[in-house]
Formats: sequence, structure tokens, C-alpha cells
Amino acid sequence: MYYVGSYEPLVRENAEAVDDEDIVPSKHSDETDVWFTDWQVAEDGMNVELDERVDWDLVRMDLAWVARLFAGRRSIPLQLDTYADAGRGLADLSERTHLAGRVARIDQVSVRYEQSTDPAVRGLVPEPGGAMQHRVLSFRDRRAHPGKVVGWVVRVRA
Repeated sequence: MYYVGSYEPLVRENAEAVDDEDIVPSKHSDETDVWFTDWQVAEDGMNVELDERVDWDLVRMDLAWVARLFAGRRSIPLQLDTYADAGRGLADLSERTHLAGRVARIDQVSVRYEQSTDPAVRGLVPEPGGAMQHRVLSFRDRRAHPGKVVGWVVRVRA
């Protein structure tokens, strides 16, 4: 069993000034968006920078999570998940997608949380469709945001 926690509150009382959300341009045919979960970035000390050359083995993204965050505004098919191999056999490794290229864009994704109204889900959940995207130069280059940073979308050009 793993426990991951943060001292950063999920709901902030005093919101700081936040820039308008950045418009994400349409992807070109040679570009792929990849999700990074913020707690994994922090725990593993990862950093990705604009124009960096990358070579990753990726797994499928949780599309229900993407739909909840973006409500159809953005599609993210793949993720770099450092825990994807936990409990998997050798046959599952064939489900990987290899991606190599240069980082063309990085978006910091933040969301506010609200109390769940679904009796099957207790506690705080992200506001449906409430994800905000702010373009950054690296994972370490954070911008003012509402709520909590939940992840990063890295656009890779092959």
C-alpha cells in the first residue's frame, strides 16, 4: 500500500490573481500529447523542458479522467506513468507505445475541487470541465493557477 500526500490544500480560501487560460493550438499530424500526473512528477523529481529531446515508453491514458477535467476540450491519449508496471506481467508490456521526438509545448493543468454530490463517490472531486491550462517552459516553471495543479500535458513532435 502506498500513501501519497501533500501539504498543499486542495481548496484554497484566498485565490491569487490567475492569468487567463492559454489557448491550445490544434495538433499537427506529427504531434502527440502526453499526460504527466503532478504527484508522480514531484515524487520522482521529473522535469521536462521545452525543446528537449525525449524518448519514452507510454501507456494509455485514463480517458474518463481526461473527460472529467476537460469536458471534451482536449484529448490526451497517452501518459507517462512511473507505476504502470506495478503488478503487470510481461504480456502487459506489449501495451506500451514508444514515442521519441522533441517537446513542442508544455501545459500546466490545474483544477478546483468541489464536494461530490454522487453518493458512490465521497469527498472532493475535480469540477467537471474546470481544468485550466497555462503554457510553461518546464515542469519547474509554474504559473499562478486556480485550485491545484493536477498534471502536465507535454506535446511531442516526432
